[in-house]
Amino acid sequence: MYGQIHHRRPRPSSALLAGFEGIWTSTLGDTMGRHGVMMPEIRPIFEGIRIVGVAFTVLNYPDDNITTHKALTMLEPGDVLVIDEGRESNTGAFGHNMSLQARNRGAAGLVSNGCMRDIRLLREERFAAFCRGVCARSAQKHTPGAINVPVHVGGLVVHPGDIVVGDDDGVAVVPLSIAEEVLAKARSRMEMEYQQAQDIKDGKKPLEILFGDNWVDAALKGKVQELK
Repeated sequence: MYGQIHHRRPRPSSALLAGFEGIWTSTLGDTMGRHGVMMPEIRPIFEGIRIVGVAFTVLNYPDDNITTHKALTMLEPGDVLVIDEGRESNTGAFGHNMSLQARNRGAAGLVSNGCMRDIRLLREERFAAFCRGVCARSAQKHTPGAINVPVHVGGLVVHPGDIVVGDDDGVAVVPLSIAEEVLAKARSRMEMEYQQAQDIKDGKKPLEILFGDNWVDAALKGKVQELK
């Protein structure tokens, strides 16, 4: 798949994309059947982070970021760079100057299974990014990868045009083909989450709103022996 650069990709409408503002990644994961959330190794580089955007995918040859540099000239406003560096990559394949170029193009942020560098500057300037680690070693710039092809990041296959949502809990990816359905269900679930929190504050039991007053004992009946 190396050596391909695709300029065209599907995109969600601005209204659909805006609908995911305020939806938690945990809620999206629950809505999609505990799927669609990246592995915990993909972590935010600072607290209070938030990304909602459109996947612009990059497949890099291991330890070589020339394809990311090409991608930085192609980004559209609202894009999230989703970069597959290869699970064994150990170079700082994205840094501060690259983030400046991404911001100039209107990028919403970055998600990578590789490492980044210039972390202090990225944190100070609040460039919204999620990655596997930090490494000062620079990447090569020789061997092309691919742009806007399916990539594998954080245990998920991400397609160009998918909706990417990130917060302090991690990253969720909503396939564009089911995004409207997921959004409708996620909104309902968010309302339930807020109501459940209020119920607990009012002295009710966790999940009582969903399963009833004695749901824990009912679920454990016949499975445990209680010794008093």
